[in-house]
Amino acid sequence: MKLNFKNIKIIDKYIAKQILFGLLIVSSILLGIAWFSQIIRLLSYLVNNNIGFWAFLKMTSLLLPDLLVIIFPIALFAVILFIYNKLASDKELIIMEAVGMSVRDLSKPVLSLSVIITLICFFITLYISPIYATKYRTFLFDSENDISALLIQEGEFNQITDGLTIYVKSSTDNILSDIFINDQRQKNRVRTILAERGIVSTSNKNISLALVNGSVQEKSHDKYTFGTFEKYTADLGVIAKNSVRSKRPSELSIIELINSKELGYATEESYSKYLVEFHKRLIQPLYNLIFALIALLAIFKSPLNKRSNSKNMIFSVFGMIGYQMLYISMFNMLRIHPKMYPVIYLFSFLSIVVMLKLLYSDKELMAKRIKSTNEK
Repeated sequence: MKLNFKNIKIIDKYIAKQILFGLLIVSSILLGIAWFSQIIRLLSYLVNNNIGFWAFLKMTSLLLPDLLVIIFPIALFAVILFIYNKLASDKELIIMEAVGMSVRDLSKPVLSLSVIITLICFFITLYISPIYATKYRTFLFDSENDISALLIQEGEFNQITDGLTIYVKSSTDNILSDIFINDQRQKNRVRTILAERGIVSTSNKNISLALVNGSVQEKSHDKYTFGTFEKYTADLGVIAKNSVRSKRPSELSIIELINSKELGYATEESYSKYLVEFHKRLIQPLYNLIFALIALLAIFKSPLNKRSNSKNMIFSVFGMIGYQMLYISMFNMLRIHPKMYPVIYLFSFLSIVVMLKLLYSDKELMAKRIKSTNEK
């Protein structure tokens, strides 16, 4: 029996469908685990900064693009090993090879899908990740500098400093309502302020309340005074944090990373960090193709009767981990020797070319291999 083009396309779709379905399942599970671990890690931040639960989930969801770039290569590697080992154990792979399908034919669905995922990861690292990283860091910064949330909890008596207590009924975006202030910071003087509304503001780094429609009652040396106001400014005696933040390398676009020194983001000493981030975004998506090739080599370069052997899977896992550790070492090397970046690109390119050559080096028909295997 000889396969025609139409039959090959059907088999390609059959394999690709299984890999794609498995990839969606495994990626979703790994992404859920990774996201949950980030939620647990940042849980103390949720409590300390009085962030709402849904706002907290939205904040942690901004980490998903970076997690996807890490998860996709690992998930793809695991799914390829599982699907092809299942095909081998069910004798489907042997039948496909026996009727004339070459390694090139059988690996085509995987490589096509790997290229597509690599392009998706390039889109994430080059475009999506900087945008989401900026939103994430901005959220953190705004939460840490949300004065009303940090200093004033609604429905509670808040001791801002020694001798100064504030109560507010509600607080939203630095706008307070139904305000009570008890000020005993000055000796022998007690001032009580009531106001309908107030806005938290910062002037010369001092935090104050701009109050509207209220009254002031003061006791000083056993003398009482009382008055009303339409507008009143109450100094809280607290120094505000810095309202300007610097951008990290993960927040910059590719162009900004290259010109980070000229744009004022990087100094001469910190420039290597920006270069490492630049090269990492260009290299990391290639993990998908490299890990897929490692899995395919583990399958097709094994004897036909040992393709579902667990040893092959173990060796391929160690190979994948070894590649990962090697890349980490090379990126760490770049921090010290930035001019060594061509080594990473050369290594990645050669790895892909050599593994493709090894994968397609056997030109012999699979039917003959099966026959020779049976004869032995």
